Amino acid sequence: MKGVKRACDEFVDCLHSAHTEDDFRRVAERTAHALGFRWFAYFGHRANGPKLISSYPKSWTSHYFREGYDNIDPVLQERRNTSRMLLWDGREARSAKSPRERRLFDDALSFKIRTGLTVRIPASQNQVAAFTLAVDDRSLGLERFIETSQDMLQTVGLNFHAHVSAKIGRTSSGGIGSPLTQRERQCLAWISDGKTMQDIAELLDVTPRGVKFHLDNARRNLAALTLPHAVALALRQGLLP
Repeated sequence: MKGVKRACDEFVDCLHSAHTEDDFRRVAERTAHALGFRWFAYFGHRANGPKLISSYPKSWTSHYFREGYDNIDPVLQERRNTSRMLLWDGREARSAKSPRERRLFDDALSFKIRTGLTVRIPASQNQVAAFTLAVDDRSLGLERFIETSQDMLQTVGLNFHAHVSAKIGRTSSGGIGSPLTQRERQCLAWISDGKTMQDIAELLDVTPRGVKFHLDNARRNLAALTLPHAVALALRQGLLP
């Protein structure tokens, strides 16, 4: 359980450094694997249509929208007294409320998307956003984990939605400011002082992988070729504390 909590703490920490869809995809995919799931998917709403960030096969997501399944998917439909957390199993197609919904379950199974959980998140204009963790098979261990970790898994979904809603919209609107987050600047500053990734992890109470994630983002955001180059650019631009 300690490893699970650490994975979730790292997830929240890394969200602060995520800016683009690719950043968010990497963070969520790594956390999904750490928690024992194969895929994740986030479905939200934008002014120009639905927004999907996921690690599902692109062939499945293209098929999903082409068939209009987002309009009938049970996890996305608003219903009174529906739990924030839904556990679902694609093999229960017999419980489908229409032939089309049954075909959705069958098609998901053909892509080996068998079971998972979805955190439903109230969004604007009476719509629902959803954060899903899914696997290609169901196990007793997974069921027990989900039962004992529902609050934590719901927090993961809510945090992801909050950061995506705030940052994707702001980035696409052309907002300007520092190319680095506070955490990225902290990590680069410690590197400039000769600290190792392990040192920084202990100082910031995160994992070494989390530190590497921030440093990789900083290097990419500064268009630096190497980590020392990123430090040099950050110092030259007066970005380090």
